[in-house]
Amino acid sequence: DWICANDVSKPAGRLTYTQLLNTRGGIEADLTVARLSEDRFYIVTGTGFRTHDFAWIADHIPAGLDAKLTDVTEAWGTLSLMGPKSRAVLASVTAADVSNAAFPFGAVREIAIAGHGLRALRITYVGELGWELHVPIGAIGEVFDALMAAGGVTPAGYRAIESLRLEKGYRAWGADITPNDTPFHAGLGWAVKLKSNQDFLGRSACEAVSAAPLTKMLAGVVTDREDVVLVGRETLLRDGEFAGYLTSGGYGYTVGKPIGYGYVRNAGGVTAEYVNQGRYELVVAGETVPVSV
Repeated sequence: DWICANDVSKPAGRLTYTQLLNTRGGIEADLTVARLSEDRFYIVTGTGFRTHDFAWIADHIPAGLDAKLTDVTEAWGTLSLMGPKSRAVLASVTAADVSNAAFPFGAVREIAIAGHGLRALRITYVGELGWELHVPIGAIGEVFDALMAAGGVTPAGYRAIESLRLEKGYRAWGADITPNDTPFHAGLGWAVKLKSNQDFLGRSACEAVSAAPLTKMLAGVVTDREDVVLVGRETLLRDGEFAGYLTSGGYGYTVGKPIGYGYVRNAGGVTAEYVNQGRYELVVAGETVPVSV
């Protein structure tokens, strides 16, 4: 038995996105597991969830396993190199083959930049070609300088990442997904391996949820008005009646519209057809604003 909803038994050099569930099927954490070798795994989670996720995993490692969990956060720094030119930039600063054939999406490789070995994870939170570069902390300045010297690179902060992940539809733990939401309600059922015989914490709850009509479903909305500021928690109306509230919101600079995510709720059942058939509005600072799903 294990605690991951997705199967992490991929070969060395591959990544797995997975959730850690509670007994109700709620999402206690979502993270990426990189398999470095037959018996070594590198777990990556959000900066703010380091203590929470470490404690959850440590508390739920089944008895009898020869498993050692170590927090290596202080030893590494992370640079996210993302964008349509990221492969060209990376290729110019490393001798490693970063072509799609040699370095496909969902892979992890040991490469070198500016004479420093690092772990490159081809995965994205922005919906574009890119890599997370996990660099030994003492070398991160030199690696950063090498990337900037390559040209065509612009520093960007977390708000840029947040805007892009909203456009892509990636879920944020603590907002769009929480211990009260199952992967099936959040549109992440594809990451739960119910067809395997492997047991995991929350499996029975997931089986029950997947077999019954959903009572809520995560949906994305946009406003036609650009002057609407969405931050999350705004009330969502379906055909004039309360249907839920936004879990997160922001502005999409590529689509040129405010974007929000929230759960459309209905005790009688929610399907994609039910969601798409509704007429929706948001209550924003006391004003009712039309939105499109």
